[in-house]
Amino acid sequence: MIGRLVLLSVLAIGWVDAQAYKHEYQNEFTADNEFLLKQKRVYQILYHFTQPEIKTELYKEGEEYNIEAHLDSYTNKEAVTEFLHHLQHGFLSHDSIFSIYYPRDIHEATHVFRLFYYAKDFDTFYKTALFCRNRLNHQLFFFTFYLAIIHRPDTSYIRLPPIYELGPYYFYNSELLQKAHHPKETGKLYQKHSAGYDTYIIPYNYSNFYLTDEYNYDQRLNYFTEDIGLNNFYFFLRTQYPSFLSGDEINLPKNSRGEAYLYIHKLLYNRYYLERLSNDLGKIEDYDYSRPFYPGFWPTLSYPNGLPFPSRPSNSYFPKTKYHQIHESKEYESRISQAVDSGIVLTKEAKTSKIYTPDGLDILGNIIEGNADSYNPQYYGSIDSLGRDILGFSGVPLTSEKLQPSALQQYTTSLRDPAFWRLYKRIFHYYSKYKFNQKPYKPEEIQFPDLQIKSVSTDKLITYFDHFDATISNGLAVSNEQEAESYLIQVRQHRLNHKPFNVYININAEKMTKAAIRIFLGPKYNVHMKEIDFTEHHNEFLELDNFVYDLSPGANAIVRNCHDFKIVGHDPEPSEIFYKRVLKALNGAEQLKLQSRILAFPERLILPRGKPEGLAFKLFVFVSPVSELKTYKLRVFGDSIIDTRPFGYPLDRPISDIDFHGPNFSLQDIFIYHKLEHDPTVVY
Repeated sequence: MIGRLVLLSVLAIGWVDAQAYKHEYQNEFTADNEFLLKQKRVYQILYHFTQPEIKTELYKEGEEYNIEAHLDSYTNKEAVTEFLHHLQHGFLSHDSIFSIYYPRDIHEATHVFRLFYYAKDFDTFYKTALFCRNRLNHQLFFFTFYLAIIHRPDTSYIRLPPIYELGPYYFYNSELLQKAHHPKETGKLYQKHSAGYDTYIIPYNYSNFYLTDEYNYDQRLNYFTEDIGLNNFYFFLRTQYPSFLSGDEINLPKNSRGEAYLYIHKLLYNRYYLERLSNDLGKIEDYDYSRPFYPGFWPTLSYPNGLPFPSRPSNSYFPKTKYHQIHESKEYESRISQAVDSGIVLTKEAKTSKIYTPDGLDILGNIIEGNADSYNPQYYGSIDSLGRDILGFSGVPLTSEKLQPSALQQYTTSLRDPAFWRLYKRIFHYYSKYKFNQKPYKPEEIQFPDLQIKSVSTDKLITYFDHFDATISNGLAVSNEQEAESYLIQVRQHRLNHKPFNVYININAEKMTKAAIRIFLGPKYNVHMKEIDFTEHHNEFLELDNFVYDLSPGANAIVRNCHDFKIVGHDPEPSEIFYKRVLKALNGAEQLKLQSRILAFPERLILPRGKPEGLAFKLFVFVSPVSELKTYKLRVFGDSIIDTRPFGYPLDRPISDIDFHGPNFSLQDIFIYHKLEHDPTVVY
């Protein structure tokens, strides 16, 4: 998604020129034997990882490995001794629930991650992972192992299975999982359906199919908020920037973490808002801690140990067990509001630092999230973490092991809860306030007479629902390896998609110019079908793309395909298919070509659902010269080369009616159509 969510993207430029740039910057490579062996071992470790004894030889290797005897195999011996000390006194038990939003779990995840991260070489890391898989809480192991693969220097570009394959409990409700444990009775057998496996396919709707509230209109959006591809993306997004680790320790790009946190969530929020308009829903309401919280939530999900996720009735007052957190949150919000108004934050050393500076938004984002790079976590806390605790209605744990985290307190389930979007609307109040305290751009900062957009058009934009089969066998209990290899279990869902389309942009340039071209999508009408003013609602626009293009003197006809938008990509390949490709490549039967990114935003979800008669939106295209390029290297989303303008430019500041126009601007109506399921022209 979507624009400078863009920060997390891979550059593709123009139509003909784009191919060369994609080859150069997306770094498609052919996996060599060393890479393939690492890839194979990673998949072996994750094979039914909740039952490590299934793979006898791997289980034995993990049991025999002695970390203390190999202390010299780690670059940070202190991290190893701390882990061993903690292990001696006991990590989280196997049947406990893990959540990165609780202090004990954060503490343990830090110890395990550092053990993985500071292994000197991949062989040591591999043996350490086997050791931990046998001994640690499976959710703790899974989270830290993914984190280590993403951030270790020697595991760049290693593919990881989609989370829904290994943790179906976080994506499918209890009814579906009950059926999945009896596939021969509840599923339909398709012989040799996937990678040559016999496959049982179980049809599935969405969580609120049975439990409903006529006045809870948010459930219309379940197909979007529960989309397994979107929730898988959000998990990887948060592991790219783990809140409990400093940017220096894991080599994150400098001075962009906090700004990226705010901007990326704003893009997700804007995408969600466009989907609301498609379902005749308006803006999200604010909430007050002293009044009932409007939207209810019944996840109907259960944790692997059988404990259900907490639910929240509609129009509920906040429980008295949350009063302390509410008081804390109000204090932190007041301090952040003062920082935005005054332009000054208080550091840990009781010094002041200005935030209306080039790095100021990064500082603000870090203190709002309350991450490890926050200037003063004790003073500003984490209104993100506290908000999730309060709105999720999670219970008070009896002990640090007896947790019942809410959906908001798991990355894989956060987007499902309507409260997620209310919380971030509240957070964006400070983001917007900061931006609107800045002056509008001067004409010379946004108007470039040498560049003239002559026309912008698109192919017909059509959305529809098609089905998708997701393999969940690896996340279910089996009796032995023979049973695990005898068949697959897949879940079939209908998901939002759209037909491929091009954006056609014709630009006249007076001279050879390297230009940045930005494409935004936003509303034309509000929920009452009254046309809105662009200058007042520009912060509701979603940045779809931001690419660099070498303009020639005279006319330039640019064709930008939706598949080339910055960070969009296909759904991850099913593990059973990808793993067999890895084995074939190891045997020399074929080559395995990969791109230098692990994941992308689901390209199916670029467009909000249209309507059969067409739903009107606005497309804003802006072109500006590039004086300097900046390179970001991100482990999940690959390398990205973009210009040095602020995120969201030129829509990131207040707009002056007088000055916000020029030959390099284009704002026009587009229509998105939706094909109904019974339409014979749609191929599923």
